[in-house]
Amino acid sequence: MGLTRRNFLMRIGQLGGYSAAFTMMQSLGLLPLPEIASEMTKLNLVEGAGTSVVILGGGIAGLVTAYELSRAGYRCTVLEARERPGGRNWTIRGGTKIEFTNGFTQTCEFSEGMYFNAGPARLPSIHRTMLHYCSELDVPLEVEVNCSRSALMQADNLNGGVAVQNRRVVNDTRGHVSALLAKAVNQGALDQEITKEDKEKMLAFLIEYGNLTPDYIFKGTERSGFKIYPGANAQPPVPNDPLPMHALLDADLWRDMLAEEVSDWQPTMFQPIGGMDRIPYAFKTKLGSTVRYGCAVQSIRQSSTGVTVAYTNNGAKHTITADYCVCAMPLSILKTLDTDFSPAVEAVIQGSGYDSAYKIAWEAPRFWETEYAIYGGISYLRQTVGVIWYPSANLFSPKGVVVAGYGVENGSPFGKLPNVQAKLDASRHAIELLHPGHSKDLTKPVYISWGHIPYNLGSWIHRYGDGYVKGYDALLVADRRVYFAGDHTSHLVGWQEGAALSAYRVINQLGARIQNGGQNA
Repeated sequence: MGLTRRNFLMRIGQLGGYSAAFTMMQSLGLLPLPEIASEMTKLNLVEGAGTSVVILGGGIAGLVTAYELSRAGYRCTVLEARERPGGRNWTIRGGTKIEFTNGFTQTCEFSEGMYFNAGPARLPSIHRTMLHYCSELDVPLEVEVNCSRSALMQADNLNGGVAVQNRRVVNDTRGHVSALLAKAVNQGALDQEITKEDKEKMLAFLIEYGNLTPDYIFKGTERSGFKIYPGANAQPPVPNDPLPMHALLDADLWRDMLAEEVSDWQPTMFQPIGGMDRIPYAFKTKLGSTVRYGCAVQSIRQSSTGVTVAYTNNGAKHTITADYCVCAMPLSILKTLDTDFSPAVEAVIQGSGYDSAYKIAWEAPRFWETEYAIYGGISYLRQTVGVIWYPSANLFSPKGVVVAGYGVENGSPFGKLPNVQAKLDASRHAIELLHPGHSKDLTKPVYISWGHIPYNLGSWIHRYGDGYVKGYDALLVADRRVYFAGDHTSHLVGWQEGAALSAYRVINQLGARIQNGGQNA
């Protein structure tokens, strides 16, 4: 039985990725070029007239909530357990002290001007809310280079274990897949729904997409780089030999190869100049004494007229009562507190689980730039440490901070390593596989494990399938006088945009309630 047009396009998508299918559909006239229609989620500010709100947690969700409600005339107080704003938005510099809940401590020794973002490190161009606040709060941005064709990919069963450039994996895969599809077309593997004109357009597309010869054979492509680069002498350029398709299949690098196709990772991305924490500190400047630092929440109690929160500050116990409460703490912390939430909300909180992401950062001379022409981007390996993330700030400077390890520890081979030294050794090994001889250049390591960071106890909520934990929707409405915000109450888990948009949802819900005389709308 032949292929329908729909099934043919589906197979292109499976083999060549979204971009291949998208381009094919455009070439067939089946999909017009899209217009950008997205806009920042609407915020409906309602005059608060002195209504008091206690906000628990000074991360992005809590800061956005306090900032917007304060502008609308609410009396806000933010209780933040740390002595800094930002929550998981944390930039580490020389002198920063890192303390784990298991007693492990470090003090960062980076040189002046060096830093790394232990939490969020990039702002996608489609995250309009966060870009809006960077503009409004005068946080200068620069381009964050998230993808580079010069970055490397490594698997023990590919190219004898020697790392190859991203451009070779991407373009050789396109070439092989295009040749296979062209062969299928020429062998009449399409049914009568595919017209002769469609067939001609498909073959023309595949020649261009895969850089095939006129007889639909893939013999290699200059897109994959050169063994001998173009120059000014008599020697013509010589492209790299194509990597065999069976080797590319065995390497299983598809997810990494297509990482930049994920909507949140597509260029262009941005980062605040000097560190991601420039954003929460800009909020801090605007909010002033609205935020109380060093205030660790102990209990939350509700009545018919308000919410009372007990907390400690410098060893002393305090309470604060407000008309409403916005809880912007992670559920990993909330489940440890004394609360009187409804059974439905309590079930969600106690049933939640959090992943523990890690990062390992080193200061080093920029050998990746000077010897490999890698300026930002990410290299991928099929090893215990599978990600090397190069800095795209301060390009061409003598030194930089390279993140040699980023992933989730729970359930991973990295998480099973016996101690911190073994994890640092795995990080060095990954650098050595990609950049032989340069693991010795790594100095001043910093290891972050979010499952052991106080007041976080995890990086982001663990998702199950398409949802979260059973009953998740209970967090999207108020539990009497308590509202819930944070990226864990959004479909942008792990992103600051999710935190900010969750704050908008809560602000709009609270505003509707105020307009309704204090009753839920």
